[in-house]
Order: sequence, then structure tokens, then C-alpha cells
Amino acid sequence: MTSSVTSLHLLDGGLLEVESSVVVPGSAFGRRIAVPIQMFLVGTTAGYVLIDTGNDPGVITDPVGTWGAELATAARPLMEPHHHPAEQLRLLGLAPRDVKAVVYTHLHHDHAGGGRIFPDAVHVVQRAEHRWALSPDGHAGKAYVPADFTRTRWTLADGDWHMLPGIQLVMTPGHTPGHQSVVLWDVPDLGNVVLAGDAINTASCVEENLPPGIATDSVTAVQSMHRLTALAAATDALLVTGHDLALFEAMPKAPEPLRKVGHRPARHHAPMLDLAAGA
Repeated sequence: MTSSVTSLHLLDGGLLEVESSVVVPGSAFGRRIAVPIQMFLVGTTAGYVLIDTGNDPGVITDPVGTWGAELATAARPLMEPHHHPAEQLRLLGLAPRDVKAVVYTHLHHDHAGGGRIFPDAVHVVQRAEHRWALSPDGHAGKAYVPADFTRTRWTLADGDWHMLPGIQLVMTPGHTPGHQSVVLWDVPDLGNVVLAGDAINTASCVEENLPPGIATDSVTAVQSMHRLTALAAATDALLVTGHDLALFEAMPKAPEPLRKVGHRPARHHAPMLDLAAGA
């Protein structure tokens, strides 16, 4: 099947200041670090598809009023007006009405906050994620803001889905029960691309074989990470992690198209089997 993907742009949603171990568990506990908020605009022959929508733009001027004091303190948004999704689209000569579909890796506040900006788009999330976000267990609900997703008309995916030619949704639970990653095939000037979302926060998670610092199921999260790193290795794909500031800073951002960069990629922790050595 010929891929329908014609372009890929990284949109800059600003930064979040969080405690280090929520990104990579056990790392510099108590130290605050900045992590990027990424959105990806995929051009296709059928129209534009946006992957994730970043923070609610209301946090630009009123984080506490938008999120409440607890979340706004735990995840302090460093977001300016030019990080608004509509402003990022404007860099490409586009407007929210030009986005035909929005795909969410999951519904945490830093991925689903801008969904209301796209009232005419088809909004796609995994059914398992939608169900969990509406009624999460205990403390696991603190990263969800119901206003981000309770008024949206959803198209619910049930597991892996070849959504459009060249755009494949891949279930990667663990960070949340319904997390999904997005694989793009045959992107011009890029080849194959794996957008991990929060299934892999940083290259350090891969290298140290660690789940995200926030995970509803750590064992499943590591298995999902292995699935993505193995897929990327087998298809020679660019693997883009979810909150890696060094990678984010190295990658071109809109209005430039995304391209491969010299930043050291995340690599699978396990070596390939050497049959000759075992003979």
C-alpha cells in the first residue's frame, strides 16, 4: 500500500517543569527539570492529521485557574502565546479548520489540553484510554483534566489500527492503560518514523531499561517500550521519544519540516542473537 503521508512537522508546545523522577524513575529525585511539550502535524493526501494537542492554552495566563493549584504546581507550564496550537499552525500558513483529524497518544493534561481548538476535526483515542480517563483509579487521575475530553465527540479505536495509508496506531499500554503510539511509513525525506509518545519518555529510559516515571503498570510499560524499539530497529525508523529535551532541541520545528538529526538515538537495550557464537 502506498503511504498517504506527504509531510511531518514538529510543533512546539512549550515546556513543563516537573520533578525529575516522574520522567525517568529514580533519577535525581527532588530536582526540577524542564521537559518539552510536542505536537506533530502530519500532512496526508486526505488532509492534515495532528498528533496530540499539548496543554490547555488557558495555562498561558492562568495555570491555577485552568488546572487547579495541585497540578499547576506539580507540572508548572512554561508556555507562551506563540506555543498556542493555532499559532504554531499559523507558522505553516494553516488554521485549526485545516486539521481534519486529531490523534491522541493518551489523555493526560499535556497531550489533550488543546483539543477544543479543533471542533470540526475527527478526534481519535483508544477506547481503553477513554474509559480509564473517565474513571481512573485513585491517584492515577491527577494527570487528567476532565474538561479536556468530556465535551469531545470521539472516534474510539480498539487496539492497533491502520488508520490511513501510512499512519498506524499501535497500542503501547503501561504509562496509561490505553496509551497508543503512532507509526508513520514512508515519510518523504525521513522514511519511517515511530512517535512513541509517553511510552518512552527519553533515551535514558531505553538505555537503562526503565518505564516512564508515571505508569499504571510498569512491567507492561517496559514491554511496550521494547515493542517500539524493536519495531524501529527492524524498519530503520526514526524513534521520537515523548519528553526528551535534548532530542527536542536538536530537531527542526515548524515552519521547517522534521528531518533526521545527529542527536544520538535511543537504542534497544538487548543485543541481537548471535547464532554463530552459539554454534
